[in-house]
Amino acid sequence: MLPHGDHPTKRIRALGLLSGGLDSALAAALLLEQGLEVVALHLQSPTSCRSDVREVAKALGIPLEVREKGDDFLRMLREPRWGYGRNMNPCVDCRVFMFRRARDVMAETRADFLFTGEVLGQRPMSQLREKIRLIDRQAGLDGLLLRPLSARLLPETEPERRGWVDRSRLLAISGRSRHVQLREAARLGLRAYESPAGGCRLTDAAFSRKLRDLFAHTTSDGVDEDDVRLLGIGRHFRLGPALKIVLGRDAGENTRLAELQDGRRWLVEPEGFTGPSALVCGPRDEESLARAVDLIARYARAPHPQHRIRWNADDGVRIRRLGRIAETPSPAAAL
Repeated sequence: MLPHGDHPTKRIRALGLLSGGLDSALAAALLLEQGLEVVALHLQSPTSCRSDVREVAKALGIPLEVREKGDDFLRMLREPRWGYGRNMNPCVDCRVFMFRRARDVMAETRADFLFTGEVLGQRPMSQLREKIRLIDRQAGLDGLLLRPLSARLLPETEPERRGWVDRSRLLAISGRSRHVQLREAARLGLRAYESPAGGCRLTDAAFSRKLRDLFAHTTSDGVDEDDVRLLGIGRHFRLGPALKIVLGRDAGENTRLAELQDGRRWLVEPEGFTGPSALVCGPRDEESLARAVDLIARYARAPHPQHRIRWNADDGVRIRRLGRIAETPSPAAAL
């Protein structure tokens, strides 16, 4: 369909938030079916468990813009204006934050409007009618944010009024069922999307518990995105106000812990035996090292006093034997 109305010769460009899941991919496919030019925007977040969305954008045949949510997102997460859901999920604040960021990218990409894969009533905290109106207004996108999967159940938007989008060809989905989405995906030949499971870790009780602990023991300037990413890896042990140790649960997590070393986080790892690496979030001192060695010994497979561990010190790699292995239960409990 050729766009008309206020743009008789210009092809209409829509910017869409793409998570990698079914709903956002389907929303993009519906607009592509109507002949619009579609650009995808993915906001990378340390609280997401989605994998790379590049394959989804490639399958759709659309360009992809990727932006980090950054430190502003972490500050919002600590003190959300509209509060949290059941766990540490500030859904209203998060939507406002993302849409404001997307509004800036709209200007950069010269997009005419924004769209999302949201479904009316799918998420009670942010996708009810009154919350949708609040979010759009607070984001400065009132009338310019189209939700193709539920459009026929919502007030008409500017893209529909101006004839850029044929409202009759959009959908009227509400609730949590995925039957209509799956049927439409099959009709459009849409196969590249991730499972509906997963998504935002902030709705997970275990992740939220570790995030509360992180915020309780840090200031807003003392947390970065890697601190939050770390919450999704390993066993976490809070051993003091300034000391937390994270143990890898398998070889893959040991590798990921090694990648998160920096000036505030340092790694203690097994030397020649099977056991967890320990990422120490705290001071480089003898007490922290002793606690890390104790945890490695407790969670290692068949530890022996002659087994060795290693860590990087200012003057190079240091190595030490495990030594006597405590037989009493550890006083530390994982978060």
